[in-house]
Amino acid sequence: MRRAALRLCTLSKGLLAPSRGLTQEPQNPENVFHIREVRDKLREIVGASTNWRDHVKAMEERKLLHSFLAKSQKGLPPRTMKDSYIEVFLPLGSQPELREKYLTVQNTVRFGRILEDLDSLGVLICYMHNKIHSAKMSPLSIVTALVDKIDMCKKNLSPEQDIKFSGHVSWVGKTSMEVKMHMFQSSLCKSTHS
Repeated sequence: MRRAALRLCTLSKGLLAPSRGLTQEPQNPENVFHIREVRDKLREIVGASTNWRDHVKAMEERKLLHSFLAKSQKGLPPRTMKDSYIEVFLPLGSQPELREKYLTVQNTVRFGRILEDLDSLGVLICYMHNKIHSAKMSPLSIVTALVDKIDMCKKNLSPEQDIKFSGHVSWVGKTSMEVKMHMFQSSLCKSTHS
């Protein structure tokens, strides 16, 4: 199971380029994804397929993965928060064809769609934390148990600006873990001086 805490904020000035692209350097380039890669990566990790015949075969292969599970807590390798850190870009501003999938009829961002992306991202973060390097697929089944809190620093998301998601595992127990995620978008507010 997984608990999540989410903070939705605006980026401070200078982190977004005027061309609507995020310019902040990622902390670990190998853990930077485009939003469409998140679900693809999850399918790869759990062995799911969009083709039913391939899916049935993959589920049979998953039964063989139980040998990769640790026999006790002592058999688990040590992990840090950095092991699960990930950044994901949702280029609403720089890819208008993608933006269409996130818009309501009022030309606002569908927040439900953002929550779906965050849910998938949270699960991917958990799989990254529990990655078994010797196995192509994970023997684990990870589901969302609850979302503890969502803090909004901004009322509305702009459909014309890119969004950056980031997150990592912040706490682990014997059967559950907590994921902390952030979502950033540049502020539309301009400061004026008299």
